[in-house]
Amino acid sequence: MNKQWRHINLRIYLLLLPVAGVAVLIGIQLFNLVTIQGAHYRQLARKYSVRSFKVKAERGKIWSSDGQLLAFNVPKYTVWFDPVAMHSDKEYYAKVDALARGLSKYVGKDVAYWKKQLINRRKKHIRYLLIGRDLSYAVFNKIKNLPIFRKGRIKGGMVYEIKTSRSYPFGDLLRRTIGVSNDRIKYGIEGAYDDVLRGKDGERIKQKINSKYWKPVNDFNEVEPVNGKDLVLSIDMQFQDIAYEALVEQLKKYKADHGTVIIMDTHTGFIKAMVNLGKTKDGSYKELRNYAVYENYEPGSVFKSFTYLTMLEQEKADTNTVYTIRDNVYPYYDLKIRDAHQYETPFKMTFTQGLAHSSNIFTVALTDKFYRNNPHEYVDFLTDEIGLGRKLGLRIKGESTPEIPNPDDKKHWKPYKLGMMSYGYGVEFTPMQLLAYYNAFANGGTLYRPQFVKAYRNGDKIVKTFRPQVIQRHIASKKNLEKLRYMLRKVVTEGTAKNINSPYVKIAGKTGTTQTQYWTDNIQYIASFAGFFPYDKPQYSMIVVVHKPDKSIGYYGNAVAGTVFMRIAEQIQGLVPDTVIVKASTDENKSLIR
Repeated sequence: MNKQWRHINLRIYLLLLPVAGVAVLIGIQLFNLVTIQGAHYRQLARKYSVRSFKVKAERGKIWSSDGQLLAFNVPKYTVWFDPVAMHSDKEYYAKVDALARGLSKYVGKDVAYWKKQLINRRKKHIRYLLIGRDLSYAVFNKIKNLPIFRKGRIKGGMVYEIKTSRSYPFGDLLRRTIGVSNDRIKYGIEGAYDDVLRGKDGERIKQKINSKYWKPVNDFNEVEPVNGKDLVLSIDMQFQDIAYEALVEQLKKYKADHGTVIIMDTHTGFIKAMVNLGKTKDGSYKELRNYAVYENYEPGSVFKSFTYLTMLEQEKADTNTVYTIRDNVYPYYDLKIRDAHQYETPFKMTFTQGLAHSSNIFTVALTDKFYRNNPHEYVDFLTDEIGLGRKLGLRIKGESTPEIPNPDDKKHWKPYKLGMMSYGYGVEFTPMQLLAYYNAFANGGTLYRPQFVKAYRNGDKIVKTFRPQVIQRHIASKKNLEKLRYMLRKVVTEGTAKNINSPYVKIAGKTGTTQTQYWTDNIQYIASFAGFFPYDKPQYSMIVVVHKPDKSIGYYGNAVAGTVFMRIAEQIQGLVPDTVIVKASTDENKSLIR
């Protein structure tokens, strides 16, 4: 009997041994999964069901100097609802009708749709119904107070997240200057000051709802975002509006391709207004590109001020220096230099009159006389003493490099280029670069770096202010700059810009009428006027540039650009109503205009 039981027990042991072995192996594997690989699989579970998301910091606002809000964030809400969150069926079904009516009223779709969704999802325990995406704050504020929703996330099941979009209340009025900053492009003030405006993002944990949506796990952020700082610009929206209206009206009148206006504070270099308008396919004008900052052009007679200042500084001539024009054509190498006005020769012209009447013959003749044998004396003074040829170093991106021919460039330099330079051909500058120097003419010689931002602000608290930035303390002597200002005033009182000799504000400046595309059969023109006002104590400098006006209507600098300058200057001074447009006849001045 014992032998028989021992035999049976042996057989049982032999049968159980493999089972025990398998059990041990399973136990080892379970231990491995729980202890060794458990962390890995828990990490995978979290990765695919729970993730950390960035919480965007609120981007700083942009304000004008006169307190107008130019750019700010608009919150957009995405809302879900968990029909299972409320514990009481009785309370839930008692309020479903009212909730469905409210959702239909504020979000859209009919009441029956919402009632069906709310009831069916509750019965089937289907969680997280999408209520709406990109809802405005007004809509969000209404639906969060609907029945059930007003109980919040835990008791009511309402879940939401906030995203923001950028709003520009003034639309196209300052569009290229304000600019854009996103993942793809950055330009203008938004791009230049992105590091200040954007702040520091926070962090929030979210759980995956389905293949598309994630919901916040908590009602709080794991890391709170730090909001960006506000910018206070030097732009004055009253100035901006005046400049915009004056330019767009002129562009339409002359059917021009594009144009720009910049206004600068004479004693600081801060920009008070900047308008850039280009023609669209439908013939309207919008802020398409920042022509003021990036577009090089040959300034023509606007550049003559630099030539005359050079001669004054080098004591080659003075305001009363006389030159006799003996013929209405001045032979210069293979070129024939002419003025718009025909003289009864011989005609004696003073240095002041040469600039005031924008005489090409006078300008080229004196430049040839003084610098033919040493063009370096002229060019080097422009670049080394006055400082032309360098970028201004704007924080806004896109500034073009000025171009000034160099006699050392044997490949491109030709002797005739000296005379061409003297009246603004062969040299290229942006409107902003030219204005910075006319601003220096006005203030006694200080070249300021143009700036757009006056301060950083946190809420109502100023945290940083910006002082004027000096690029060059003296571009020329005060004595000769005073003479130049006098001559620029004569341009308006006696010369090519007599048509803008306003009875309301004293203007000084220089006209420019430049040919462009002159190497083609379809010559176009660029009209410009650069100057400052009021003459006695200059407060503001300004440049107006209009590209490719319709030649059959007009293209002279005094008519196309000068009248815009006068209209803006008068309105800024507040001496005439904004609705008054002072129209100036240009016919009597055409013989003098360059």
